Amino acid sequence: MHRQARPLRIVIADDHPVVLAAVSDAFAQHIGCEVVATASSGDELVQILQRDLPDLVVTDLVMHSTDQSSVDGLRLISMLRRSYPTLPLVAFTMIASGGMYRELSKLRVAGIVSKEESLTELVQMGLRALSSRRTLMSPKVLQRVVANGHREGEMPERSLSPRELEVVRLFSHGLTVTEIARRLSRAVPTVATQKRSAMRKLNLTNHVDLVKYANDIGLV
Repeated sequence: MHRQARPLRIVIADDHPVVLAAVSDAFAQHIGCEVVATASSGDELVQILQRDLPDLVVTDLVMHSTDQSSVDGLRLISMLRRSYPTLPLVAFTMIASGGMYRELSKLRVAGIVSKEESLTELVQMGLRALSSRRTLMSPKVLQRVVANGHREGEMPERSLSPRELEVVRLFSHGLTVTEIARRLSRAVPTVATQKRSAMRKLNLTNHVDLVKYANDIGLV
């Protein structure tokens, strides 16, 4: 008699309780999958992985926290890649930034799925990512990456560097330049320069429009 294969152990992270529950249920209902833990912040996800490594991590990219030192975004993904280089990570995100997608690919995430996709798509991408040697992208993510130019009225976000995108994202969440520098372990003048550079590239002259831009591409 063959012994039954053990379930695929999955950890899911998202700061929205409803989304977290829906994603967990979608994976739990798939035969052979077991959601062994959930997290509502980057710090909580790191703590879970320090205790017990799963077979797959599905994580939101932007997770808000009252603790300004809490880690998320590219910094979280970078930390996890360094600590667990072989652990498959799937990013499930509202961000519509081709530049951010390309940076995630450079960090060798197993998959990137837009939150505009169905949960069925997310589950299938997660399972496929386990055996893929390259970063898999959901259809909507792939469309964004390969699109040439930008639509009329759309700001050319892909001209921003990943570091500039991170600064814009955190600034739009209400952090000051000093707080962003502390969180990203960068010098205050460096962060200030990156914010000014982002605004110049986007042809923006005030912070209200910068926050609106961040909201438009899903950074907020």
